[in-house]
Amino acid sequence: MFNKKNFKLTGFILLLISFFALAACGTDQETETYKLEEDNNSIETTFVAEDGEIIEQSTESITSYESIRGIESKEDAEALLVPSAEPLQGIEGLEYNLDFQDDHFIETIKIDFTTVDTSEVPGLAELLEQEEEHLKLEDAIKYLEEQGFEKVN
Repeated sequence: MFNKKNFKLTGFILLLISFFALAACGTDQETETYKLEEDNNSIETTFVAEDGEIIEQSTESITSYESIRGIESKEDAEALLVPSAEPLQGIEGLEYNLDFQDDHFIETIKIDFTTVDTSEVPGLAELLEQEEEHLKLEDAIKYLEEQGFEKVN
């Protein structure tokens, strides 16, 4: 069975990687998409970068209810996840959505680093203070590949 803790941790780390890579100026734009699939779960992340620095990230995670201990239904998932999503609503440059289906939920996150104020994202300010340099696209890709993600053509 899929380890929910590792799956969620990977998703959270991807979000943090994105926050560390603040918007850059430039015209050399590239897009990279990576995907990880395990059991009935998947995470797909797309980075848009200019001159090697991430300016936008979109992540879609599909998680089956059966992979989460204590969750047996759509209603159980909503009760657990909706309260944690509320602090992420209304932040300019950040789109966060949960879509509950019969046997799984879809979590989508889109971050536009040219407009998001990272200090508005709960818990992130403390993490940013500990970082000396911003992560670049190549660092994010290296991390994803180490976690088992594969490039999507």
